[in-house]
Amino acid sequence: MAVILPVDRHFFSGKFMKRACILIAFYCSSMTAQSWNAFNVSLQLDFSSADNLVSLFEGSEGNVRRCAQLRGNRIAAATSMVLARREVPPEAFVKHLESFKAHFSISDDLFGLNETQRRFSDVNALLLECKRRQLDRRVLATIRQFFPEDATVTTTIPVYFVAMGHENASAYVRRIAWNGDTPVFVGEGMGTPVIVVNLTRSAQLYGDTQSRFVEVMSTLAHEAFHAVFSNYQNESPRWQKIHTGETYFSSISELVQNEGIAYYLSMQEVFGGTFPQQFLTRLHQSIPILNSALDELLDPATPPQRARELALNANLSGSMEKNYGAAAGLLIAYQIDTRLGRKALAESIALGPSDFFKKYLGIVKRYADTPALSAQSQAEFLKAN
Repeated sequence: MAVILPVDRHFFSGKFMKRACILIAFYCSSMTAQSWNAFNVSLQLDFSSADNLVSLFEGSEGNVRRCAQLRGNRIAAATSMVLARREVPPEAFVKHLESFKAHFSISDDLFGLNETQRRFSDVNALLLECKRRQLDRRVLATIRQFFPEDATVTTTIPVYFVAMGHENASAYVRRIAWNGDTPVFVGEGMGTPVIVVNLTRSAQLYGDTQSRFVEVMSTLAHEAFHAVFSNYQNESPRWQKIHTGETYFSSISELVQNEGIAYYLSMQEVFGGTFPQQFLTRLHQSIPILNSALDELLDPATPPQRARELALNANLSGSMEKNYGAAAGLLIAYQIDTRLGRKALAESIALGPSDFFKKYLGIVKRYADTPALSAQSQAEFLKAN
């Protein structure tokens, strides 16, 4: 499961949002000249869950149970429990929706509905804007350039827009095998990858509806990258080999690459080609934490419980500083793209995490301002094929 990394909200306001609009427009126009023959990806946008929640709050829709049964809301509710590391019976979600409908504050707000109430007008305005704009075309034009030129991908990705969910998740990808309308969450290579976008999280941003729309577009691009990358991996003999005999070390290495490129894609739309130095400085702080985690995972004495904790904290800790895997991956992707070029970054998608890290190790040797990896992890990456 991929979850959007929280970042400082002021980075998404003012001049950065204007720059993002220009960049996205450029991506759309430039990509039309390239061949899409082997990149047959479509996004199936579903707004029914957010629509129904809005209607429930406004009083035009009174069926709470129907709202609870909609696919997007069911995924969001289940994912909220995963992130909160709690489990409650399905009836609890219905009761929370009843309180939401009555405009009551919810004391144990597991599903993030209080914030939806507080931000209701902004959420509704953002929902209308997303329905009005060509969100899918813009997103696909952005992510295509991050894949190798010869990438062959054919897939349709369901995208559910919701207006509720855990505070740490603006959007995420989950693999689902449906039992009717009941989601059954499955592992890599199984089921269907679906994207969920929580409009309430984007409605919290500073700025106007346009700024928030760009944030939604950036967020969706991030998650669409994950879904397309998953499809690409399933069809790649090299990636099938990489996934054979996985360890916690290899899993976190892959997470660093996967999340790093996805976050870089999102942040580039906001910042352009050059990130603010303050932002880069914060990313640098993630490398020592990554080093410590990788060294622990290479130690045979590290117990499985600790290894699972390190893997979970890599991207599900709720802050920039704590999500060490995602933040370090973002920095590495930035360095590869700016120092070696977009083709090199796309090549790492074809060749896997070891190539991603080897390219970064080469950059570290040439540029003294780039934080180094630990000696143990360097040796591990350099011996990998």
